[in-house]
Amino acid sequence: MSNSTIRHRSKLSTKATLLLCACDSNALGSEMTPILAVMALAFPGENVNLLVALPPLCIIPASLIAAKLSYYISRKTILTVGQLLFVLGGIGGAFAPNFEVLLFTRVLFGLGCGLVYPIVPTLISYFFAGQERAGMMGGANAVGSIIAMVFSTLSGTLAVIGWHVPFFVNVFFVFVLIMQIIFLPKVPPEKDLAFAQEAAALSPEQRRIGGRAWMGILLMFVSMTIGMVYLLKMAIFIQESGIGDSVMAGFASSSTTFTALLISLVFAQIFKHLRRYTVLVPMAAIAASFTLLAFATTPAGVFVGAIVYGIYLGTIIPYLQTALSGLVHPCRRTFALSALSIAMFAGQACSSIYVAFAEGVVGGSTTALFELMSAMFAVLFVVVLVYLVLTRKDAAYPYGDVTE
Repeated sequence: MSNSTIRHRSKLSTKATLLLCACDSNALGSEMTPILAVMALAFPGENVNLLVALPPLCIIPASLIAAKLSYYISRKTILTVGQLLFVLGGIGGAFAPNFEVLLFTRVLFGLGCGLVYPIVPTLISYFFAGQERAGMMGGANAVGSIIAMVFSTLSGTLAVIGWHVPFFVNVFFVFVLIMQIIFLPKVPPEKDLAFAQEAAALSPEQRRIGGRAWMGILLMFVSMTIGMVYLLKMAIFIQESGIGDSVMAGFASSSTTFTALLISLVFAQIFKHLRRYTVLVPMAAIAASFTLLAFATTPAGVFVGAIVYGIYLGTIIPYLQTALSGLVHPCRRTFALSALSIAMFAGQACSSIYVAFAEGVVGGSTTALFELMSAMFAVLFVVVLVYLVLTRKDAAYPYGDVTE
């Protein structure tokens, strides 16, 4: 389907709606992480870490369901149902009478996000192509960074009133739900689209996800599993090394998010000039970030490392989403992007296990842990570079300018 056949109420409204829909995953932890200490006081003896861990785990099966349903049901419908679950789970936490009900609301929260998250990039690839698509992928990451910063600040501030109050920040997504219903054009089920009807005539190679796409999905899982060490250990590293306190850790985290925002805004131009070699930017950035942090002895060193890590966050997700959209035929695009989102959240879920294992290897020192991460990402950078060189004859994105 060409863009000219899609009836937008307003193309700008369609873009704004999709960019805001992409924020669900950013809200997943940003509203809860700042108030974990408050929740621990409100529910003594309970494992409050489950409030953060449960939603990402629920995203994995929900993403698989979204990929399957999209063949039979309009992706706009799936998006709307997911957003409704997300809103109910998010705001519902404010009315939870006990910890068990609160956990149930977090399950709804994760299931809703799991339906929404993989559908958004597929709708972007449905409505837009070429540089416009790359710009939207980067823009989604940028808007998500803004939401994460705002929600973290609001949640921490509102928690002073009481543990129930921060959950009301999710009222924002009621407006996103309304925008979805009003502004998103009608989207037929995939089985009714031209590419699905012509799928039988495709070659086996066109119907497959393909090795390059699977390599991108694997890279997402590996980089998220290892890269999340930064988020899990940054505050501990700052205190352990005597460089600063929790306030400084908060500023470092904000520096990372703000940098990711800026980089996401210019992602389309980065991708335009580097194409498939864009992946070297996040790989180099995260290796450099852990190196800087491992040798940091002053606040300035920590902030530089935090800023460089933001370059990784600002490029890795939009790059892989854009790359998969261009590598995979539209008949397999929803499945491929769902697999990518599963890889991302599975990597985040596995990161705590990986940290425990890595700390056992290096002896518990966070500085030594960062040194190990630096070495591992340096090796990963070389592996990715060699792969790009060896496969340079297959450098094209055959479906980069193809909508559905």
